[in-house]
Amino acid sequence: MKKLFFVLLAAVLFAALAAPTWAGSKQLTFAWEQVLPEPNDLKEWRIYSATQSGGPYALMATVSYVNPQTTYTSSQQMTSPDGQRIQYFFVLTALDTAGNQSGYSNEVNTWIDFEGPGIPARFTVTVTVVPQ
Repeated sequence: MKKLFFVLLAAVLFAALAAPTWAGSKQLTFAWEQVLPEPNDLKEWRIYSATQSGGPYALMATVSYVNPQTTYTSSQQMTSPDGQRIQYFFVLTALDTAGNQSGYSNEVNTWIDFEGPGIPARFTVTVTVVPQ
């Protein structure tokens, strides 16, 4: 009985270790417009993320202000757990040199997908006799 238990345990552990993993990072590009204050004392923006709409949000990235532009962009890496498809929600704030922070921008969202591909279906093989 003990031998059967250890054989089953070994089979389960082997199957778990042999299972493929699909996690990794994906590149997200954020874009926004900013009305610059007068005088311009803008220091940076902060990008926050959450897994539910409305938060709670966690700081994901800080983007330094460099110079005036029509549209500002930032590319950030996002990693999700193995075999998961998760919806993330993002907001942005602006910060000035005195430490004053704006309220949250509008919320945007996207799905990050690290699920494995579906199982192939209708897989067939045909044998054809080739005349000699």
